[in-house]
Amino acid sequence: MRMSATLALGLLGLLAAGCAQPGPETVAAPARLEPEVTGGQRMSGEEFRAAVFGNTLDRRLPNGARLTMHVAADGSQRLRLTAPGGQRGADRGRIEIRGNEICSSWERIDQGQPTCFAYFRLGASLVAIDLAGQIEPTRFEVLRGNPERI
Repeated sequence: MRMSATLALGLLGLLAAGCAQPGPETVAAPARLEPEVTGGQRMSGEEFRAAVFGNTLDRRLPNGARLTMHVAADGSQRLRLTAPGGQRGADRGRIEIRGNEICSSWERIDQGQPTCFAYFRLGASLVAIDLAGQIEPTRFEVLRGNPERI
């Protein structure tokens, strides 16, 4: 059985179309998964503001280091990292609330580029989840005021 040239060209066109890779304009970005913390409740931006602004977030790291962040009532923040041997590092920045996303930028860390988090209340602690997935979830205790005088 012989195929006409027109039919053969048509079939080749269909095969080529079926094997073609889609261009970047046809590929949809993957949907971002909503973060979850087992047993935790996601905080709204206003709940975060009420719980954290004017207070200090404190994290003790497994290696013995301590990360302390004071967030002032105006959203400015100061960070202090104390290593197990007593050495200290510091930075300052701002928190911006964008709906239920809490975006933090620092003068020295990431050259001021913001990193956005979802915060969850887990008992008396807060858990921060980096929405870009670059930083491991971080658990903080909330200290009233600025007891460390950061």
